[in-house]
Amino acid sequence: MRRRRSRTRFPAITPATPPLPEEVWRPLVDEQLEAGSPSGWFEPAYQAASARGARLPWQEGAPHPWLADWLAAPVHTPPGARALVVGCGVGDDVAPLLASGYHVTALDIAPTAIAWARRRAAHRGDGSHDAVAWHTGDLLTLGAQLLGAFDLVVEIHTVPWLPGVVRDAAMAAIGGAVAPGGVALVITELATSEADRSRRPGPPWPQAPSELAAYRAGGLVRLALEHPPAQDQATMEVRATWQRPQGTGPVDPAAGRLPTVG
Repeated sequence: MRRRRSRTRFPAITPATPPLPEEVWRPLVDEQLEAGSPSGWFEPAYQAASARGARLPWQEGAPHPWLADWLAAPVHTPPGARALVVGCGVGDDVAPLLASGYHVTALDIAPTAIAWARRRAAHRGDGSHDAVAWHTGDLLTLGAQLLGAFDLVVEIHTVPWLPGVVRDAAMAAIGGAVAPGGVALVITELATSEADRSRRPGPPWPQAPSELAAYRAGGLVRLALEHPPAQDQATMEVRATWQRPQGTGPVDPAAGRLPTVG
């Protein structure tokens, strides 16, 4: 008698879905950071959330509203329809891109996140399961096929969940995926006070405004930085639009160099 192959059961993500307790996921962060693996904790965290029928702190179950708003009225219209979502998680931000006509590649370091995203897409029945190129991979070591390949690169609250030691590399990789003339849309959390930022245990670790210069160092030009009034809060959410100008030199992944603007 053949055994049925067991299938992972992924919980639905709704406001009623309990969050994974911090005492479960935080030791995973500490363990991986001590082992020198700054992003190695995401996969065990997704595994734990799935096993417990819980959601992770960043899972909302719906696209970020600022993404849909930007797609409806972009600061700068990307030159083509190739889009990359970095740190896609369970795929919340894929649907509005598909609805806007983009051909979407969704990247996450955690295989469980990608499997969860594919399952959710299949259950939606909107064709996104087959329409999206789901890709398991590390943002810090992008494959050559992803470098300079996208007209729109979307990063939503991925960088703040990475420790400072790899943030410049992560932002350089995001910029490196943008094709000449293309756009990077970044939604992140900025600290309004260095004192408050240093007191935050993290993750997430709010970004210092000066950190965003890493995108400019990678050859991008900032077109807009949007946010609500800070109102004396320690952090604020911001939406930045960056563009790689036309005339950018070729990507040389073998040399580990990003394009330069000529």
